Order: sequence, then C-alpha cells, then structure tokens
Amino acid sequence: MALSLHKVASKKKARVAIGLDTSQESAEKVINSALFAKREGYIEPVLVSGNDVGPEIDKAKVVGTEMPLVVEQNPETVFIRMIRDGAVDAGVRGNLSSKKVIPLLRSEFLVDNLCRVSVLEVANRLVLLAPVGIEEGETMNELVAISENCEELASKLEMPLNVAVLSGGRLDDYGRSAKVDKLLSDSKALTSSLEALGFKVANYGIEIERALADGVTMLIAPDGIFGNFIFRSMALIGGIESYGAVATALPRVYIDTSRAKGSFLLPMILAGALSRQ
Repeated sequence: MALSLHKVASKKKARVAIGLDTSQESAEKVINSALFAKREGYIEPVLVSGNDVGPEIDKAKVVGTEMPLVVEQNPETVFIRMIRDGAVDAGVRGNLSSKKVIPLLRSEFLVDNLCRVSVLEVANRLVLLAPVGIEEGETMNELVAISENCEELASKLEMPLNVAVLSGGRLDDYGRSAKVDKLLSDSKALTSSLEALGFKVANYGIEIERALADGVTMLIAPDGIFGNFIFRSMALIGGIESYGAVATALPRVYIDTSRAKGSFLLPMILAGALSRQ
C-alpha cells in the first residue's frame, strides 16, 4: 500500500505548494525533501516563504532553477490561498508555523474543525490515527464526524477500514477512578454510534498494542490531545513512518506536518497521491 502511494504520486506529478520558514533549523530538510521529490518525479514542488533562501542553507542554489520559490511578506496567507484557489493541486505545511497556518485555514475555508487524520505506516500497512489536532475531537459528534471523514479518506487510499476505538483504561477497569470511568463510558458510546453507522469497529480500551496486532487500520483516540501523544510516541520516538496528517474537512488537499520530522518527503508523496490532478 505504501509503495502504491509512490506510484500514484509519480503518475500525477502534482503541483504542490510547500511552506518554508528559512529561519528554522528544519529549512534545509524541507528544501532537500522537495528537491528529492522533484528529481524522483513524485511532485512538482513550489516553495512558499517569507524570505529568500540564503547561502547559509546547503543546496540553496537549486531553488529558483529546479524549484520555484514564492517569496511573500505573509507566506502563510499566500500558501493557503494558493491551495484554496487551485493555483496548486495540493499543499504541505512544511515547517511554517502551525499556530499561524491552522487558524488561517479555518478562516479561508470557513470550517471550525480541520478533522486532521495522521497516515502512518505500521508493519508495511497504512494505519489512520485521529484526532491528532490538540483542539480537535472534543465532543462525541466531532469524533463521529472525523470517523466518517476517515471512511472517505480510506476509500481514496484504497485501504480497508477496520476501526479501533481507544480509551483511558482496559475495559474491566471501571471503578478505578472517575476519570477512567468517563473515558471508558465515552468509548463504549462511540463504539455503539459507529456500529450503528455500519463501521467495522471494536473497543480496545487502552490496549493499542492489541489493536495493531489484530490488524486494525484506524485508531480513534479519546480526543486530539491523546491522539497527539500517540502520534509523537509512534512517529517521533518509535520511528514509525508518518505521511503527515490530512485535513479531511477541507475540499482541497492539505497535509499537515510536524516540524520535528527528519524528512518531509512522505507528506509530499501523500499530497501528490491524493491530489485531484
């Protein structure tokens, strides 16, 4: 499945806007990832930055010759409007500030919740993890909505959807604390709601390891804070490959990224594969 994303991206060669903050240490990683993605034929990158690329960044000479660079005073706004207006086929946040980009995305696309879903590669298969935005998934309705969006994303990725609802304890841990009891009750209610909607779903409590061993393809965390912890533990510490997080509430393809990543290549490939081109 992961390899098929590379093949799909190579066929489409989508024009992808990539955010670049040259003041960050990760700037060279963004540039190198974009350059590799272009030379391998995955995408046609367009870097969007608030500053020109200085000589202190290795491989800076390739920007402007092999890859176009858009320099604007408000790069986050320009980046988002390029995606919104169809000037590019998709966008990858790169290392632009999430604090600036996310509110602008909500404003420009008139949505309250981006419904971000991380796409991970676990044991050679794709696994969706949601919610991962720390302010997302705060209500049952939001968790149901993001699950429905995951169903559409899974279809686009041509992957089966087998859902694991996660919680704050084992299913037999009722009575250990009021907080655990509420998390378990919420997970039971969410599982029932998803079952009623026709999902293949099971409640795994806190046993994420058992869910993955059983081959699930979607993990639903209790909320975005839990989901962000899971993502960071798996991808930034555990070394599990991450393709970034798809903003499933948007009509255009936008891939959110972590500035702590060692490479931005996989999110660029996912953006290319999901583009409508």
